Amino acid sequence: MRITNSASEDILRTTLIVTAILCLGLSSMASNCADPDLWGHVQYGREVLRDGTLPRTTTWSFAAEGAQWVNHENIAELLLAWTVDSYGMPGLPAMKLVLAIIILGLMMWSARRDDCRWLAIGVTVYLVTINLQFHWHFRPQILSYVSLAAMLAIWQRAFHCPDGLYCDVSLPALHRQMRVLWLLPPLMCCWTNSHGGFAAGIAMIVAYHGLVSLQLLFAFGKKAATTAGLLIAVTVASIAATFLNPYGATLWEFMWAALKLPRPEIADWGPLELWTFESIRFWMLLIVAVGGFAFVLRQHRHKILTSQFSSQSILMLLLLWQGMSHCRHLSIVAIVCGFFVPPPLSKLINFATAGFQRRVTERAQGNADSATQLRGLLPGNLILIAGVLLCSLRLVPQLTDVTVDRTEFPVAAMQFMHDENLHGKVVVTFNWAQYAIGCFAEEHDSERQSLVAVDGRFETCYPREITDIYFDFWLGTDDPKYRYRSPNAPSFDPARALSFHQPDLILLSREQGPSVREMRKHMSDWVILYQDSLAQLWGRKSVYDVADSRQYFDPARRHISDDVQAGDVSWPALPVKASQGDRVTFRDSRRMGL
Repeated sequence: MRITNSASEDILRTTLIVTAILCLGLSSMASNCADPDLWGHVQYGREVLRDGTLPRTTTWSFAAEGAQWVNHENIAELLLAWTVDSYGMPGLPAMKLVLAIIILGLMMWSARRDDCRWLAIGVTVYLVTINLQFHWHFRPQILSYVSLAAMLAIWQRAFHCPDGLYCDVSLPALHRQMRVLWLLPPLMCCWTNSHGGFAAGIAMIVAYHGLVSLQLLFAFGKKAATTAGLLIAVTVASIAATFLNPYGATLWEFMWAALKLPRPEIADWGPLELWTFESIRFWMLLIVAVGGFAFVLRQHRHKILTSQFSSQSILMLLLLWQGMSHCRHLSIVAIVCGFFVPPPLSKLINFATAGFQRRVTERAQGNADSATQLRGLLPGNLILIAGVLLCSLRLVPQLTDVTVDRTEFPVAAMQFMHDENLHGKVVVTFNWAQYAIGCFAEEHDSERQSLVAVDGRFETCYPREITDIYFDFWLGTDDPKYRYRSPNAPSFDPARALSFHQPDLILLSREQGPSVREMRKHMSDWVILYQDSLAQLWGRKSVYDVADSRQYFDPARRHISDDVQAGDVSWPALPVKASQGDRVTFRDSRRMGL
């Protein structure tokens, strides 16, 4: 088969456009900073791969030993552990890149199937990715985003209508088309075992399938009963699939209890701040979405009850309400916009540029020879190539390293603890706890194995009453505006964390004022062993400051300073170990810039 010059030019042009939009989106959402929970996720996955079984009780904690652990992120942690063990640190950004390409690729494929214009696709992808930027981390939630994108692509395939009106399509043909929905139950099973975002997926399935069922019954009457029954059956099967997990119904019990808890102490669960510089990207996406949907719904006003855009707009309003109430859900709103917005936005662009398109078509017909057409395409192709190169320059550095910011993580303090053989029960600032677990896991010595109090697994394996003990210490307040305390928790007492299960060491952020002030009140029981501009390490005085103690820590070995912590190191930023019999001390590592 011979490809004509015109066809080859179209293929080249399409390839350049797809590449340019992908590069624009990927460079907008790419980030390579280590997440506070990354070390823990990798370690938990490694332990499952090593032991061949899921732990049923809390690991790495001295404060909640024996407590039930309901882990809803098993597949994600296995993927992270396998990636690191197979490909090292460079595998992490590569894995995240592949997942991002899947999401954006599904968006673009769905939009082109609806004959959307490239301009509408490019604008939507860019706005979606800049809103995803702050949520696209090395965390299990990215599998929630991939699962959501797959669900939306299935919907776009199942409910596809040429003009978005169910009443204008053949019901038997639509019914056959909707059989693809049977992909949802296995998808929900995978999603359930990857991340807790599956609960949002189920809520969306129930809402959207219910809305579409009502629209079909309105458009076709009793004839649509079988098709509506298909939607109900898929919905029930999708819900049933979520029970196929290691914990069965217990997972839903945990999810329901967790979803009911207020979380004022966690920024992601707070409401969206609407009037800040960072919220501009949200407003841009919202304006584009509202503009596109307002246009098509006005066009369909006489058949609005059978318009596909009606059910989509209702679902988006429900998600928008959740996103504005809890800013972590804005990523879900953004991804849904990536699939729902291009068709109406494309129609709006077509309407707004109808006269310009007509003039372009007439000019192209007037310049019929291929040489003239090629000269016309050349500037556009060069612009696309330049765009790809510029975006690549921003993207490539994000793929070569995963950085650990020394101003955010206690890299030097962990090196000091390693060098000085300081180990035991360690209360660690919440955001550092899983980094500490990653460092402790590298010791490979059961006698030196340290444990933390609580970490980022939160309610999955820590009773809230225990977490409250440490939040009292870290936050220094029981004001309901700033935190939630369990009604079963002991009375507010910031000092209780210093005696609960008798910790040996306290590793604090100096920026965490309440806990630092609390330690100063108890200097009769605790002594500072290490300090830099970021961290403080305190030891129990009866253990480390009594001369006849087996673990006495001579003042000459202590390091109390305001050494500025700056720059970054590559993940996993574990303590530097001695090699070939040469011990690398804390002071040596400082001279080496480690």
